[in-house]
Amino acid sequence: MTDQLESHLRSTLGHAAEHAPKAPSGLRAEVVSRSRRRRTRSQAIVVALAVTAVALPVTLTATGGQQGDVVAIGTINPGHRIPSAMDGKTPLGERLVIDNPSEERPLTLWYAKGKTGTVLCQIYESRNGVMMERCGKPLDDRKVTEQGSTESFPAPSTGVTLYFGTARAEVARVTAVIEGGGEATGLMYRPKGAPQGIWTVSAPSGQRVTAFEFADAQGRTVSRLKRNPTSFAKAVGEPVGPAVQMPGGLSVDLYKKTPSKLLWKLNGLAIVMHFVEPDRLLTDLDGKKYPVELAEHDKRWLGIASAKTARVTLLFGDGRSVSAVTRPDPWNLGIRLFAGTYDRARNISYERFQIIGYDEAGVQIWQQTHEKR
Repeated sequence: MTDQLESHLRSTLGHAAEHAPKAPSGLRAEVVSRSRRRRTRSQAIVVALAVTAVALPVTLTATGGQQGDVVAIGTINPGHRIPSAMDGKTPLGERLVIDNPSEERPLTLWYAKGKTGTVLCQIYESRNGVMMERCGKPLDDRKVTEQGSTESFPAPSTGVTLYFGTARAEVARVTAVIEGGGEATGLMYRPKGAPQGIWTVSAPSGQRVTAFEFADAQGRTVSRLKRNPTSFAKAVGEPVGPAVQMPGGLSVDLYKKTPSKLLWKLNGLAIVMHFVEPDRLLTDLDGKKYPVELAEHDKRWLGIASAKTARVTLLFGDGRSVSAVTRPDPWNLGIRLFAGTYDRARNISYERFQIIGYDEAGVQIWQQTHEKR
């Protein structure tokens, strides 16, 4: 990951959009960017969120090459006006609402006109309840542009990455070229009243998209965009010591490269990340400690909990429950690790449940509630 990309990711989403859900419900909106914000001050506005009582792990998300105004939005103090990426802009045409296969949540795209020109805007919603509003840079006279993707680290748990961008009227078809000779055919949309079309392509997250090819109605190639997939490896570094083996075929590694992080893996692939620097470890935006960070992946539930937590239980609305005994971390971070499996019709982010922590004597020491999405 380039320094510029890491700066953008961490100042727009890193620690705010994914960590803010643990904030208390009365938290007033505030700017929470801390990581080299001076380099991206003109690009991003991040608002603290208060979405759910259960803390969530971090995902670094690539938002594409057309950076503009970025605002994370959620449940905010109603007395505080939320900044909008649409401030000073006028919408052009209808909004396009499509399914985002990376999150199984809607993605909204539309055009707008501001002082600097026409831009493509989006509202990106995660299944954790976090929403990000963003407008790209002004469009130029190119036939096509790539405006963003749902590439992330760890990769989307659904195993699908969505790419999208703009296209002029002569473009009728888009195809993603995949390394090794594969292809993925995309879709073209023409929202009513929009100045240009919008294209999307979905491709497996584990495959490298090297280019997008665009053709007219007769099948003639009219444009080609080469791309260098986002590389997150440099932001991770090398693990410290051997991995901790956990139930469900999971393992956990500590990576000390700033920011320090725990990385959960399944079959060698990263699926969940927790920042564990002392000022971030199990700490909300007010500096108050919270007891648990919970994640889920492919019928597995996992996370980190306070040092006194010996057992963690998920209690679902239908009365059924699953439990996991915690394990100490070998890195002396002052936390416990837990993991288990569940048998539910959908991933647990879709339903209401309680997560409860017990000490070694079996006494309940904390409880959090996750509301149905």
